[in-house]
Amino acid sequence: MKDITTLLFDVDGTLLDTGEFILQAAEHALSSLGYEVPERSIISSNVGKPFPDFYFNLTGSHEHTEKLIDNHRGFQYSNYHLAKLFPNVPETLKTLKSKGYKLGAVTTRSKKTAHPTLVNAGIFDLFDVIICGGDTKELKPHPEPLLKALEHLGEVPEKAVMIGDSNLDIQAGKNAGTKTVRVTYGFHKDNLKEPEPDFFIEDISDLLKLL
Repeated sequence: MKDITTLLFDVDGTLLDTGEFILQAAEHALSSLGYEVPERSIISSNVGKPFPDFYFNLTGSHEHTEKLIDNHRGFQYSNYHLAKLFPNVPETLKTLKSKGYKLGAVTTRSKKTAHPTLVNAGIFDLFDVIICGGDTKELKPHPEPLLKALEHLGEVPEKAVMIGDSNLDIQAGKNAGTKTVRVTYGFHKDNLKEPEPDFFIEDISDLLKLL
Protein backbone atom coordinates (compact mmCIF):
# COMPACT_ATOMS: atom_id res chain seq x y z
CA MET A 1 0.00 0.00 0.00
CA LYS A 2 1.42 3.34 -1.08
CA ASP A 3 1.03 6.77 0.51
CA ILE A 4 -0.44 5.37 3.74
CA THR A 5 0.30 7.50 6.80
CA THR A 6 -2.37 6.41 9.28
CA LEU A 7 -3.51 3.08 10.73
CA LEU A 8 -6.82 2.71 12.57
CA PHE A 9 -7.27 -0.45 14.64
CA ASP A 10 -10.30 -2.16 16.05
CA VAL A 11 -9.55 -3.32 19.61
CA ASP A 12 -11.53 -6.45 20.53
CA GLY A 13 -10.55 -9.41 18.38
CA THR A 14 -7.83 -7.43 16.62
CA LEU A 15 -5.38 -6.12 19.22
CA LEU A 16 -6.78 -7.73 22.36
CA ASP A 17 -8.06 -11.25 22.84
CA THR A 18 -11.09 -10.27 24.85
CA GLY A 19 -12.95 -13.53 24.34
CA GLU A 20 -13.23 -14.42 28.02
CA PHE A 21 -13.55 -10.76 29.03
CA ILE A 22 -16.67 -10.34 26.89
CA LEU A 23 -18.13 -13.85 26.93
CA GLN A 24 -17.97 -14.25 30.70
CA ALA A 25 -19.46 -10.77 31.15
CA ALA A 26 -22.38 -11.61 28.84
CA GLU A 27 -22.92 -14.98 30.52
CA HIS A 28 -22.91 -13.29 33.92
CA ALA A 29 -25.33 -10.56 32.84
CA LEU A 30 -27.78 -12.99 31.24
CA SER A 31 -27.77 -15.53 34.05
CA SER A 32 -28.09 -12.82 36.72
CA LEU A 33 -31.45 -11.83 35.24
CA GLY A 34 -32.66 -15.37 34.63
CA TYR A 35 -32.13 -15.47 30.87
CA GLU A 36 -31.05 -18.64 29.14
CA VAL A 37 -27.39 -18.35 28.22
CA PRO A 38 -26.88 -19.20 24.53
CA GLU A 39 -23.91 -21.03 23.09
CA ARG A 40 -20.73 -19.01 23.00
CA SER A 41 -20.67 -19.07 19.20
CA ILE A 42 -23.95 -17.11 19.21
CA ILE A 43 -22.64 -14.57 21.72
CA SER A 44 -19.41 -14.19 19.73
CA SER A 45 -21.29 -13.56 16.48
CA ASN A 46 -22.84 -10.46 18.05
CA VAL A 47 -19.65 -8.98 19.48
CA GLY A 48 -18.96 -5.51 18.08
CA LYS A 49 -22.61 -4.50 17.84
CA PRO A 50 -24.00 -1.69 20.01
CA PHE A 51 -25.05 -3.00 23.43
CA PRO A 52 -28.83 -2.65 22.86
CA ASP A 53 -28.57 -4.68 19.64
CA PHE A 54 -26.17 -7.15 21.27
CA TYR A 55 -28.57 -7.99 24.08
CA PHE A 56 -31.73 -7.82 21.97
CA ASN A 57 -30.22 -10.45 19.68
CA LEU A 58 -29.41 -12.65 22.69
CA THR A 59 -32.72 -12.23 24.52
CA GLY A 60 -35.27 -11.19 21.92
CA SER A 61 -36.37 -8.39 24.22
CA HIS A 62 -35.55 -4.79 25.16
CA GLU A 63 -37.18 -5.18 28.59
CA HIS A 64 -34.02 -5.45 30.69
CA THR A 65 -31.46 -3.89 28.37
CA GLU A 66 -30.13 -1.28 30.79
CA LYS A 67 -29.80 -3.77 33.66
CA LEU A 68 -28.06 -6.28 31.38
CA ILE A 69 -25.58 -3.60 30.29
CA ASP A 70 -24.97 -2.53 33.91
CA ASN A 71 -24.32 -6.12 34.99
CA HIS A 72 -22.10 -6.73 31.97
CA ARG A 73 -19.95 -3.69 32.70
CA GLY A 74 -19.91 -4.39 36.42
CA PHE A 75 -18.37 -7.78 35.76
CA GLN A 76 -15.78 -6.27 33.44
CA TYR A 77 -14.77 -3.55 35.91
CA SER A 78 -13.53 -6.32 38.22
CA ASN A 79 -11.98 -8.53 35.56
CA TYR A 80 -9.72 -6.48 33.28
CA HIS A 81 -7.13 -9.25 33.60
CA LEU A 82 -9.24 -11.39 31.26
CA ALA A 83 -8.27 -9.18 28.28
CA LYS A 84 -5.04 -10.51 26.75
CA LEU A 85 -2.79 -9.32 23.95
CA PHE A 86 -2.75 -11.23 20.70
CA PRO A 87 0.73 -12.39 19.62
CA ASN A 88 3.12 -9.75 18.25
CA VAL A 89 0.84 -6.78 18.95
CA PRO A 90 3.17 -4.59 21.07
CA GLU A 91 6.20 -5.22 18.87
CA THR A 92 4.25 -4.49 15.69
CA LEU A 93 2.69 -1.27 17.02
CA LYS A 94 6.07 -0.04 18.28
CA THR A 95 7.69 -0.77 14.91
CA LEU A 96 4.93 1.02 13.01
CA LYS A 97 5.18 4.02 15.32
CA SER A 98 8.96 4.11 14.89
CA LYS A 99 8.42 4.24 11.13
CA GLY A 100 6.31 7.36 11.55
CA TYR A 101 2.80 6.00 11.13
CA LYS A 102 -0.03 7.68 13.03
CA LEU A 103 -1.91 5.10 15.11
CA GLY A 104 -5.53 5.21 16.19
CA ALA A 105 -7.85 2.80 17.97
CA VAL A 106 -11.58 2.74 17.19
CA THR A 107 -13.85 0.63 19.40
CA THR A 108 -17.53 0.42 20.26
CA ARG A 109 -16.62 -0.34 23.88
CA SER A 110 -17.01 2.43 26.43
CA LYS A 111 -14.01 4.48 27.49
CA LYS A 112 -14.47 3.18 31.04
CA THR A 113 -13.64 -0.40 29.99
CA ALA A 114 -11.61 0.15 26.82
CA HIS A 115 -8.96 2.42 28.33
CA PRO A 116 -8.11 0.17 31.31
CA THR A 117 -7.70 -2.92 29.12
CA LEU A 118 -5.35 -1.04 26.79
CA VAL A 119 -3.42 0.31 29.78
CA ASN A 120 -3.16 -3.14 31.36
CA ALA A 121 -1.92 -4.53 28.06
CA GLY A 122 0.80 -1.86 27.92
CA ILE A 123 -0.23 -0.40 24.56
CA PHE A 124 -2.41 2.59 25.54
CA ASP A 125 0.38 5.13 25.08
CA LEU A 126 1.20 3.89 21.58
CA PHE A 127 -1.98 5.43 20.16
CA ASP A 128 -2.29 9.03 19.00
CA VAL A 129 -6.07 8.87 19.35
CA ILE A 130 -8.58 6.43 20.85
CA ILE A 131 -12.24 6.69 19.84
CA CYS A 132 -14.67 4.79 22.03
CA GLY A 133 -18.40 4.22 22.11
CA GLY A 134 -19.89 7.46 23.42
CA ASP A 135 -17.34 9.65 21.66
CA THR A 136 -19.56 9.79 18.58
CA LYS A 137 -23.29 9.69 17.92
CA GLU A 138 -22.93 6.79 15.50
CA LEU A 139 -20.97 3.54 15.84
CA LYS A 140 -19.28 1.26 13.30
CA PRO A 141 -20.20 0.45 10.53
CA HIS A 142 -21.10 4.13 10.28
CA PRO A 143 -18.00 6.08 9.22
CA GLU A 144 -18.31 8.72 11.97
CA PRO A 145 -15.91 7.08 14.49
CA LEU A 146 -13.22 6.64 11.84
CA LEU A 147 -13.68 10.14 10.47
CA LYS A 148 -13.48 11.59 13.99
CA ALA A 149 -10.19 9.76 14.54
CA LEU A 150 -8.83 11.02 11.23
CA GLU A 151 -9.94 14.57 12.01
CA HIS A 152 -8.03 14.41 15.29
CA LEU A 153 -4.96 13.10 13.46
CA GLY A 154 -5.21 15.69 10.70
CA GLU A 155 -5.35 13.07 7.96
CA VAL A 156 -7.62 12.20 5.04
CA PRO A 157 -9.28 8.79 4.53
CA GLU A 158 -7.31 8.11 1.35
CA LYS A 159 -4.10 7.89 3.39
CA ALA A 160 -5.55 5.63 6.08
CA VAL A 161 -6.21 1.94 6.67
CA MET A 162 -8.84 0.37 8.91
CA ILE A 163 -7.77 -2.94 10.44
CA GLY A 164 -10.33 -5.20 12.14
CA ASP A 165 -11.76 -8.66 12.61
CA SER A 166 -15.40 -8.05 11.71
CA ASN A 167 -17.61 -7.06 8.83
CA LEU A 168 -18.50 -3.93 10.85
CA ASP A 169 -14.86 -2.82 10.80
CA ILE A 170 -14.45 -3.43 7.09
CA GLN A 171 -17.76 -1.79 6.19
CA ALA A 172 -16.87 1.20 8.37
CA GLY A 173 -13.59 1.55 6.50
CA LYS A 174 -15.32 1.36 3.15
CA ASN A 175 -17.95 3.88 4.26
CA ALA A 176 -15.23 6.25 5.44
CA GLY A 177 -13.14 5.84 2.28
CA THR A 178 -10.09 4.14 3.82
CA LYS A 179 -8.23 1.03 2.75
CA THR A 180 -9.29 -2.05 4.72
CA VAL A 181 -7.45 -5.01 6.24
CA ARG A 182 -9.26 -7.91 7.87
CA VAL A 183 -7.53 -10.15 10.38
CA THR A 184 -8.47 -13.82 10.09
CA TYR A 185 -8.29 -14.47 13.84
CA GLY A 186 -10.48 -12.87 16.51
CA PHE A 187 -14.21 -13.18 17.05
CA HIS A 188 -15.48 -13.16 13.49
CA LYS A 189 -13.95 -15.95 11.43
CA ASP A 190 -16.95 -16.64 9.18
CA ASN A 191 -18.02 -14.77 6.05
CA LEU A 192 -14.61 -13.14 5.78
CA LYS A 193 -15.44 -11.69 2.37
CA GLU A 194 -18.70 -10.01 3.37
CA PRO A 195 -17.75 -7.30 2.59
CA GLU A 196 -14.45 -8.10 0.97
CA PRO A 197 -11.49 -6.16 2.40
CA ASP A 198 -8.54 -4.93 0.40
CA PHE A 199 -6.23 -7.33 2.25
CA PHE A 200 -6.28 -10.23 4.71
CA ILE A 201 -3.65 -10.91 7.37
CA GLU A 202 -3.23 -13.95 9.61
CA ASP A 203 -1.06 -12.18 12.19
CA ILE A 204 -0.87 -8.51 13.14
CA SER A 205 2.83 -8.50 12.24
CA ASP A 206 1.85 -9.18 8.61
CA LEU A 207 1.05 -5.45 8.40
CA LEU A 208 4.77 -4.81 8.22
CA LYS A 209 4.87 -6.72 4.94
CA LEU A 210 1.94 -4.78 3.47
CA LEU A 211 3.17 -1.29 4.26
